[in-house]
Amino acid sequence: MLVWIETGIRREAARLAKKRRRLMEHECLILDASADVSDGEMAMVDTIAAAVDVAGEAEGVVLVQDALSSLTPLQREVITATVLEGVTEKEAAVRLGISQQAVHKVKERALSRLKKRFVLDEPTGK
Repeated sequence: MLVWIETGIRREAARLAKKRRRLMEHECLILDASADVSDGEMAMVDTIAAAVDVAGEAEGVVLVQDALSSLTPLQREVITATVLEGVTEKEAAVRLGISQQAVHKVKERALSRLKKRFVLDEPTGK
Protein backbone atom coordinates (compact mmCIF):
# COMPACT_ATOMS: atom_id res chain seq x y z
CA MET A 1 0.00 0.00 0.00
CA LEU A 2 2.85 2.38 0.84
CA VAL A 3 4.47 1.81 -2.56
CA TRP A 4 1.17 2.60 -4.26
CA ILE A 5 0.89 5.90 -2.37
CA GLU A 6 4.53 6.80 -3.11
CA THR A 7 4.04 6.08 -6.81
CA GLY A 8 0.88 8.18 -6.86
CA ILE A 9 2.65 11.10 -5.18
CA ARG A 10 5.56 10.94 -7.65
CA ARG A 11 3.25 10.87 -10.63
CA GLU A 12 1.20 13.77 -9.24
CA ALA A 13 4.40 15.76 -8.62
CA ALA A 14 5.47 15.15 -12.22
CA ARG A 15 2.04 16.17 -13.50
CA LEU A 16 2.02 19.37 -11.42
CA ALA A 17 5.56 20.27 -12.44
CA LYS A 18 4.62 19.86 -16.10
CA LYS A 19 1.48 21.95 -15.62
CA ARG A 20 3.43 24.68 -13.82
CA ARG A 21 6.02 24.73 -16.58
CA ARG A 22 3.31 25.20 -19.20
CA LEU A 23 1.71 28.00 -17.18
CA MET A 24 4.94 29.86 -16.48
CA GLU A 25 6.05 29.56 -20.11
CA HIS A 26 9.69 29.71 -19.03
CA GLU A 27 9.40 33.11 -17.36
CA CYS A 28 10.86 34.45 -14.13
CA LEU A 29 9.39 37.26 -12.06
CA ILE A 30 11.27 40.48 -11.54
CA LEU A 31 10.12 41.84 -8.19
CA ASP A 32 10.38 45.36 -6.79
CA ALA A 33 11.56 43.96 -3.45
CA SER A 34 13.29 40.85 -2.12
CA ALA A 35 11.22 37.68 -2.04
CA ASP A 36 11.31 37.50 1.78
CA VAL A 37 9.12 40.57 2.37
CA SER A 38 7.52 40.16 5.81
CA ASP A 39 4.13 41.74 5.04
CA GLY A 40 3.51 39.22 2.28
CA GLU A 41 2.92 41.79 -0.47
CA MET A 42 5.15 42.01 -3.50
CA ALA A 43 4.53 43.90 -6.70
CA MET A 44 5.63 42.37 -9.98
CA VAL A 45 7.53 44.80 -12.17
CA ASP A 46 8.13 42.66 -15.27
CA THR A 47 8.92 39.15 -16.48
CA ILE A 48 11.92 37.82 -18.36
CA ALA A 49 12.67 34.49 -19.98
CA ALA A 50 14.17 32.03 -17.52
CA ALA A 51 17.74 30.90 -18.16
CA VAL A 52 17.11 27.59 -16.38
CA ASP A 53 13.94 25.51 -16.57
CA VAL A 54 13.71 24.57 -12.88
CA ALA A 55 10.28 22.96 -13.20
CA GLY A 56 11.39 20.90 -16.18
CA GLU A 57 14.51 19.76 -14.36
CA ALA A 58 12.43 18.80 -11.31
CA GLU A 59 10.06 16.83 -13.53
CA GLY A 60 13.02 15.03 -15.08
CA VAL A 61 14.45 14.14 -11.68
CA VAL A 62 11.11 12.72 -10.54
CA LEU A 63 10.81 10.70 -13.75
CA VAL A 64 14.34 9.28 -13.38
CA GLN A 65 13.75 8.42 -9.71
CA ASP A 66 10.49 6.71 -10.62
CA ALA A 67 12.21 4.74 -13.39
CA LEU A 68 15.11 3.70 -11.15
CA SER A 69 12.71 2.58 -8.40
CA SER A 70 11.43 -0.15 -10.73
CA LEU A 71 14.90 -1.74 -10.95
CA THR A 72 16.73 -4.11 -8.62
CA PRO A 73 19.47 -2.53 -6.47
CA LEU A 74 22.24 -3.94 -8.69
CA GLN A 75 20.49 -2.79 -11.87
CA ARG A 76 20.01 0.65 -10.30
CA GLU A 77 23.74 0.90 -9.49
CA VAL A 78 24.78 -0.25 -12.98
CA ILE A 79 22.40 2.15 -14.78
CA THR A 80 23.39 5.04 -12.52
CA ALA A 81 27.08 4.43 -13.18
CA THR A 82 27.02 3.60 -16.89
CA VAL A 83 24.17 5.76 -18.15
CA LEU A 84 23.81 8.70 -15.76
CA GLU A 85 27.45 9.12 -14.71
CA GLY A 86 28.96 8.04 -18.06
CA VAL A 87 31.32 5.46 -16.53
CA THR A 88 32.48 2.64 -18.81
CA GLU A 89 31.25 -0.89 -18.16
CA LYS A 90 34.77 -1.92 -17.19
CA GLU A 91 35.09 0.90 -14.62
CA ALA A 92 31.63 0.04 -13.24
CA ALA A 93 32.68 -3.61 -12.95
CA VAL A 94 35.73 -2.65 -10.89
CA ARG A 95 33.60 -0.38 -8.69
CA LEU A 96 30.97 -3.10 -8.11
CA GLY A 97 33.42 -6.00 -7.85
CA ILE A 98 31.93 -8.00 -10.72
CA SER A 99 33.06 -8.78 -14.28
CA GLN A 100 32.53 -6.45 -17.22
CA GLN A 101 30.37 -9.12 -18.87
CA ALA A 102 28.14 -9.24 -15.79
CA VAL A 103 27.78 -5.44 -15.87
CA HIS A 104 26.82 -5.62 -19.55
CA LYS A 105 24.22 -8.34 -18.88
CA VAL A 106 22.71 -6.45 -15.93
CA LYS A 107 22.62 -3.23 -17.98
CA GLU A 108 20.86 -4.92 -20.90
CA ARG A 109 18.23 -6.45 -18.60
CA ALA A 110 17.66 -3.13 -16.84
CA LEU A 111 17.28 -1.23 -20.12
CA SER A 112 14.88 -3.88 -21.37
CA ARG A 113 12.80 -3.52 -18.20
CA LEU A 114 12.74 0.27 -18.55
CA LYS A 115 11.79 0.02 -22.23
CA LYS A 116 8.86 -2.27 -21.39
CA ARG A 117 7.72 0.16 -18.72
CA PHE A 118 7.93 3.38 -20.71
CA VAL A 119 7.50 2.53 -24.40
CA LEU A 120 4.18 1.68 -26.01
CA ASP A 121 4.12 -1.55 -27.97
CA GLU A 122 1.70 -0.33 -30.60
CA PRO A 123 1.30 3.16 -32.05
CA THR A 124 -1.93 4.82 -30.95
CA GLY A 125 -2.84 6.20 -34.40
CA LYS A 126 -3.74 4.10 -37.44
